Amino acid sequence: MALKRYLRISAVLLVIVLTTVLSLRPLSAQDEVTEFVFAHPGPIRTMDAPVTWFGSTHWLTNLLYDCLIWRAADGNGYVGQAAERWENIDDLTWRFYLREGLTFQNGEVLDAEAVKWNIDRVRSREDFLVYPQWQFVADVVVVDALTVDVITKTPYPYFEYDISFNGCQILPPDYLEEVGEEEFARSPVGSGPYRLVEFTESDRYVFEAWDGYWGGRPEVDRVIYQVIPEQSAQVAALLAGQVDLIPTVPVPDRERLGATDGLSLVTETSNRMHHLYLRVETETGAMNETYPDYQPATLDNNVRLAISHALDRSLLAEVQGSASPRLLRVCSYYPEGAIEAYSDPAAVADWYDPELARSLLIEAGFDLDAGAGPTVYLDAPVFQFGGEKEVAEIAAAMLEEVGFNVELNVMDSAAYSEQITSGGNNRDIMLTTLGCAPSLVPSFYQCEWTQANYNVCVPEWDAIGEQITQTVDPAARLALWEQWWEYYVNYAQTITLYEIDNVMAYNSAEFEFTPRKDGWFTFRDLKVRQ
Repeated sequence: MALKRYLRISAVLLVIVLTTVLSLRPLSAQDEVTEFVFAHPGPIRTMDAPVTWFGSTHWLTNLLYDCLIWRAADGNGYVGQAAERWENIDDLTWRFYLREGLTFQNGEVLDAEAVKWNIDRVRSREDFLVYPQWQFVADVVVVDALTVDVITKTPYPYFEYDISFNGCQILPPDYLEEVGEEEFARSPVGSGPYRLVEFTESDRYVFEAWDGYWGGRPEVDRVIYQVIPEQSAQVAALLAGQVDLIPTVPVPDRERLGATDGLSLVTETSNRMHHLYLRVETETGAMNETYPDYQPATLDNNVRLAISHALDRSLLAEVQGSASPRLLRVCSYYPEGAIEAYSDPAAVADWYDPELARSLLIEAGFDLDAGAGPTVYLDAPVFQFGGEKEVAEIAAAMLEEVGFNVELNVMDSAAYSEQITSGGNNRDIMLTTLGCAPSLVPSFYQCEWTQANYNVCVPEWDAIGEQITQTVDPAARLALWEQWWEYYVNYAQTITLYEIDNVMAYNSAEFEFTPRKDGWFTFRDLKVRQ
């Protein structure tokens, strides 16, 4: 038995080694290899895709792995990947029909059993960041080799979105079980249009087009993600021809890059927003260990509301450079994010009320006349999606205007992600960048959802969120959302600042690039300019 297992592992590894060696063969003079380099702001997490929540990592894994279905690039509906077609056969059951002849890049078969193994894996692993997202699944049933049913616990209005979101990537069960998760993360194998042939962790990732992909070999031979955290360095690399696309062009550089031969600017929604997380408890993350006995001022709801009303979102959006002020955590192009009571520009502008902020601090017991306002720590990264450092500085000044004493802590982006975002060392306030799709937002504020930076448990709010995820009728669901947002803006644990647009610059002399509506920098559809 041990020998048989050894031979299986050896055979799989041999295939990987051979394909990698072939992919890295020296290019002959006749080879015309197209290479596209993207300046990734970082960080990048593990290639074992379901382990992590970070969208900036899933930009890469989307090249390596197929899901059952995926969001259409133009934002209109969904397209099949491993599934050729799918249907909702009853209130709880969605049936997927797989394409014939699918394999992973090592030759392992991708069939209904592989799909079931993957979904069961993500919905049963509480140590995976995506685990809570997949709790809408009650069972996965193999109908035959090419047909699989996903059965939900209740009718679920956001099924297609969640089944095509983080954790949907299909990994090869046999290979992963044989080599183990640690080795798999170092030598991943997928079924997508590109193979990962070389990488230095959180630095440089080289993907090469795979001839065996069901949709045909991609037009661009190599896609490289090169981590460049600083905006100025990204701009310099683009001008030097070292990269072909940068995701966020600083305002001062837009005119210059737009006027440069061979470069083009393009703007599209990023599906990202900037928010402030405020501490409402001290149990999550590492804060108790790092700052023992520290009591955040933000434990008081009046203090949190004072912070929210002290912020001029229009000015902060202007400082960011390509953003629109918002109160809600869902982007405005979704019906859930366009509820007039909170999305109307006048309502957003009226929320800025420094006098109300001061009165809330006085109500919380602070003597502002004596200069004894609350001290709060504000953590922010230098750069992730653009303008974070500058926005944090202006926000700190706004808070000080109404009586806060602000200790501003701006950190290198990689250190910020490691220590604050993942480490859970945020004290009072942290600046964060989040996606803005509606399907998962209610889950983030339910009692059982815990992450490093916060845990919210308001039973009445929790119950409304539960109803939202079970209400199929759109009008009834939007009415519930309006109630849900009332809690959101007044509890003020997450304070939304604005919705970000991406202003990108790219090498239009060599490539045809159309940005995706979901803000993902994944380059399956990238074309070579003829």
